[in-house]
Amino acid sequence: MSSNLRAIYHFTKQIGAFKEIERFRGQFYWKDYPQRDRYDSDADHSWRMAMIVVLIQPQLSQPLNIEKALQMALIHDLPEIIAGDPSPLGAEGTGQDSHAYNSKRKQQKFENEHAAAQQLLSGLPAPLGGELLDVWLEFEAGKTYEAQVVRAIDKWEAKLQVLEYSEGVLYPAHLEFTLKYRDNYFDFDPAIRGLMDELSQDFAAQYREFTA
Repeated sequence: MSSNLRAIYHFTKQIGAFKEIERFRGQFYWKDYPQRDRYDSDADHSWRMAMIVVLIQPQLSQPLNIEKALQMALIHDLPEIIAGDPSPLGAEGTGQDSHAYNSKRKQQKFENEHAAAQQLLSGLPAPLGGELLDVWLEFEAGKTYEAQVVRAIDKWEAKLQVLEYSEGVLYPAHLEFTLKYRDNYFDFDPAIRGLMDELSQDFAAQYREFTA
């Protein structure tokens, strides 16, 4: 086996851990709701994001570099294998003490994940590892059209997962957080905003207050 293939093989084994990172389990609000036998993993989340990229592309107002967008969808959370997956809800469900609304926590999260991304991707053959790190940094910066699309889909898929798991039965504060969190991410393109509006309508139609 060539050294490049050996590096790809090793990286593929490393990212198997991505399938074990559960989303939502034990987080604020979720610890009170009926517990599920299985919670989606980061890999589940990223796969559905990639599917949404493919599906929404023809509806977008601008041309999309779909190869780059798919790369972003697939690698955007990979650093969590090393850096962990802190909840945006924080310790009290408001996000005020988390990266959601605390700028220091947000910067620390970025620094931790940047170091993790460098560690993971540096093992890939050149120039692939460096190229993928640049794609990850582009996603984090959120300046390009591709990054805006994928960042919006990232948040939209998570909101959809909240609705699917809860079937609309939520604490009022959790519903408010879910709908408001990064809502500004959806305003740059009519198709992306339309997708969020559809989801908001489903939340409104299904909502019932959770009582412990």
